[in-house]
Amino acid sequence: MQAAPDLSAAHSGTAIAIGGRRAGYLRRRELAFSLLLVAPALVLVAGIFLYPAIFTLTLSVTEFDMVRLQIGEFVGLENYARLFANPGFIDTIWRTIYFGLLISVAATVFGFLIALLLDQKFAGRTVLRVVVVLPWAVPPVVAGVLWGQMFHADVGFVNALLYRVGLIDQYRIWLGDGWTALHVIAIAEVWKAIPFMVLFFLAGLQSIPQQLFEAAAVDGATVWQRFRYVLLPLMVPIAIPLILIQFVWAMKAFDTIFVLTRGGRPAARQH
Repeated sequence: MQAAPDLSAAHSGTAIAIGGRRAGYLRRRELAFSLLLVAPALVLVAGIFLYPAIFTLTLSVTEFDMVRLQIGEFVGLENYARLFANPGFIDTIWRTIYFGLLISVAATVFGFLIALLLDQKFAGRTVLRVVVVLPWAVPPVVAGVLWGQMFHADVGFVNALLYRVGLIDQYRIWLGDGWTALHVIAIAEVWKAIPFMVLFFLAGLQSIPQQLFEAAAVDGATVWQRFRYVLLPLMVPIAIPLILIQFVWAMKAFDTIFVLTRGGRPAARQH
């Protein structure tokens, strides 16, 4: 006698298949809805970052008509070869790297030292914290004008101070020389970057448990040893990202440079 087919197993398999298709359909709907939600942000990112990057890459491998603002014929790597063959371009690269490292290291060192000071308890600490953060609120153009007046050849505060204390015998044109102008710009950028550094370093210092320093003191560690072997290793993970961020920002510096030097034009010599 022939056995009857197992209808329950077939029904169960059908239900599993239908459930799997429904789950897949729901996942696709969730994915589509998620993409719809992030679509405005993706369009914005593509318009601000992706399109300029592609357009810049296109310009680098073609001839561009500056008069008609039209892209000409494809030249491949010829523009790059011509660029790297220019000694001035190589000097500019090294000068830019030096500029970025100088700002990053100086802002990190001064920011860390100021954060150490603000982490202590003393009268007026709150007021000093507000004063330290103020440069971050100053627009870059205003900061450039401020530093330009301070380093002005005739009426600048820096020349007057150095002349009074006898460090110089005549007023200097700080922004008329490329090397000194570079360091004046670096001072202005460090001044603008210090509040950012201080905020992160101060947050890191306040997150360190005081029990670590107390245990080190009980073990006989001096103040320098606690600083060297306890505090610094804990602050390195905070310092490294800050240095990288500040280096990238220094590579993109324009407003302060242009306000102070006008791009290296004779106007920057303060005639």
